[in-house]
Amino acid sequence: MTDDSKNNNFTPGMTPEQASKMFDMWSEVLKLPTIGPMYAFTKDFNTYANEFVSLGKIMADMKTHTDQYWSMINAAYVKASKETAEKAPKQFVTKDDYDSYRKTMIEAFEDAFTGLYASSEFSQVYGKLFSSQLDMSRAMQTITERNFKVLNLPTRGEIDEILKDIHELKRSVRDLKRSVEKQ
Repeated sequence: MTDDSKNNNFTPGMTPEQASKMFDMWSEVLKLPTIGPMYAFTKDFNTYANEFVSLGKIMADMKTHTDQYWSMINAAYVKASKETAEKAPKQFVTKDDYDSYRKTMIEAFEDAFTGLYASSEFSQVYGKLFSSQLDMSRAMQTITERNFKVLNLPTRGEIDEILKDIHELKRSVRDLKRSVEKQ
């Protein structure tokens, strides 16, 4: 590791020299003979690389949408806090002052967050966030299923088929029992 942190022109990230070293290291690893599950993995390496690049893009989109979501939540919170501070009693001497503060706070937060949740902008941002979460789940599922196939394990789809077959068998056995009992 280089001592770039002492350099005044330090920028976070990877230098071309570091990137070159990293790629050289991976090139050497890829040249190693492969057997067993590693052979199947290296055979589909390009597909894996594309899936991980796609996953990276999905994660970047999800971060953007998450940032937008929390920015809107934070803005509503700040608005409610500011309104509470403006309308709250200046001194808390009696129980009524505390009750007034509580009611003011509840009303301010209720108004701010109801307005936020009812807005079309929030609906769009939340929809994008939820969609990117589903995309992330789908991408992870695809990668997981590919790994299960390489390891010769049943995939989720195959397990679902097995469960469906078991359910149909149970139904058939139940129907046979009923027909035998009627005779």
